[in-house]
Amino acid sequence: MTDALLRSGPLVLLAAACLWLMLATGRTSSAVGHTAYGFGGTIRQQAAQRLFRVSIVGALFGAGGYAIGLEWAVLHPMIDVSASLRLTGLAIALLGSGLTAIAQSNMGRRWRVGVPERAPDALVTTGLFGMSRNPVFLGMLMLALGLALALPSAVIVACTVAFWLACEIQVWDEEMFLENAFGADYTAYRRSVRRWI
Repeated sequence: MTDALLRSGPLVLLAAACLWLMLATGRTSSAVGHTAYGFGGTIRQQAAQRLFRVSIVGALFGAGGYAIGLEWAVLHPMIDVSASLRLTGLAIALLGSGLTAIAQSNMGRRWRVGVPERAPDALVTTGLFGMSRNPVFLGMLMLALGLALALPSAVIVACTVAFWLACEIQVWDEEMFLENAFGADYTAYRRSVRRWI
């Protein structure tokens, strides 16, 4: 039972999180009457988009290849990690997925992926956003780090690093966008709430 969970758990968690984020973005796009997907524009945004795509597709490939038993060395754990530590990684990934879902729900129709062409109608500062300026990214990073602990393969670790870099670029760009869009309100929010935790 534990072996099966460790073999397929990372893939199931990652695939479920990807599917949920796609559905949430589609739902928000329908609610606001235009796309909630805002990547593109600047070179930095294009770099973040590519890093996100490569890390997600690579992680799905890495977790999927491991789940079906491909014998490629880059898909198997690089170090001997105990089953209990790997299960802890799955638990962290699951908590990260839950945090992401709750934070996205707190945003409601103000949810966006990337830096949009136009700002949402209001700045979200309540719920999890009262404790962290980036709880969605915090949850996704917990998911990525948990998966790297659950399956510390070369592919998953490389994808986790790429995902972290994409998040850093994205957070920086979103903060500049929000400061331009909401001015003093965002500056006050930024002073009172930490970036991460």
